[in-house]
Amino acid sequence: MTGRRLRVLFVNTGIMGHGTAARLIADAVRVDPAIEAAHVDLSAGIGVAERIVRRVLALGPRPGTRAGAATAARFRHELDSGIRAARRIRALERREGRFDVIHFHTQAAAWASLRRMRQTPSIVSIDATQHLLSLNHAPGPLRRDYVAGAARDRRAFAAAAAIVATSRWAASDVARDQPALASRLRVLPYPVRVENFDAAWIDERRERGADEPVRVLFIGGLFGEKGGPELLDAWRAAAFGARAELVIVTDSAAVDEAALPAGVTLRRGVRAYTPEWRELWRRADVFAMPTRVDAFGIVYQEAAAAGLPSIGTTINAVPELVIEGETGVLVPPGDVPSLVAALRRLVDDAALRHAMGTAARRRIEAEGSVEAYGRALTALIREVARG
Repeated sequence: MTGRRLRVLFVNTGIMGHGTAARLIADAVRVDPAIEAAHVDLSAGIGVAERIVRRVLALGPRPGTRAGAATAARFRHELDSGIRAARRIRALERREGRFDVIHFHTQAAAWASLRRMRQTPSIVSIDATQHLLSLNHAPGPLRRDYVAGAARDRRAFAAAAAIVATSRWAASDVARDQPALASRLRVLPYPVRVENFDAAWIDERRERGADEPVRVLFIGGLFGEKGGPELLDAWRAAAFGARAELVIVTDSAAVDEAALPAGVTLRRGVRAYTPEWRELWRRADVFAMPTRVDAFGIVYQEAAAAGLPSIGTTINAVPELVIEGETGVLVPPGDVPSLVAALRRLVDDAALRHAMGTAARRRIEAEGSVEAYGRALTALIREVARG
């Protein structure tokens, strides 16, 4: 491959937070002029044939039900993106020629391309395994709904030349289940566009008058799953009065604006990376998202870039992003009394907020920038291509 650029295809499921991840990856690989990147978003431009396949796979009971578990409903629904990926890879290579490396994010995008992965060195990028996702449910039918997907995960990981995990939590599960693949694992947390957040905001907060309320910010589309109801319960119990304000940013229909407690404001229709979005980060003093489901949580990285201390939970990869006692406070998911204590601790102590926010910003600048992520990812791509 000497004398020409490496041709790399990035295939992304594009759904939910993975769309953000796809854009970050696209920005990151631009740091290496020796890589010619093409990108496929599986959630965009769905044609008639793809819609038919999706409807066929979705026939029958739905995921999250006992009947769905009995018919591998979750596997069928996620296999749709894998079939779409295989189809689009073939079409793209017929038009433009073969690629040197294929990068799949996340693993479901690779599920129908196992043979293809043995012909072209491939990287599978994950934020969780199907096995880890199954642990969100009690033992029983709902957990068994992940069995078929977990089996396909193993095959995709075995076919990959490298596996990029966004956390040690996810990487450890692969290594525990398939020890022979440990040497193929890399941990690369999602980056954040640090340049969207001004480091001067930290000093601006310190200079605010003592009579100004402490502003707590929550951002989460899935209000219930992200711990929104528990945060509202904790806010009522804390009874901050005029000392603090809570801003809820969500488009979820689950939020009843009329029933919100005093001191809470609801903001809908806020889009990421807009001036309105940046101003919310700038004016905030604390970020709080006591999530019950997140495998990773890019928003914690954004809070760190904004120079804010975070309140997160002790689940999954969150403790790798919010360092207890250093960049924020961690509470058990669903534990309202602990959440009340965490809120009071940060609302009442301006010096602690400043110290934690400063540490969070310093850490994300050193480890979580798009440029640093790009250098690590492109180095791995070149390694995989040589192999």
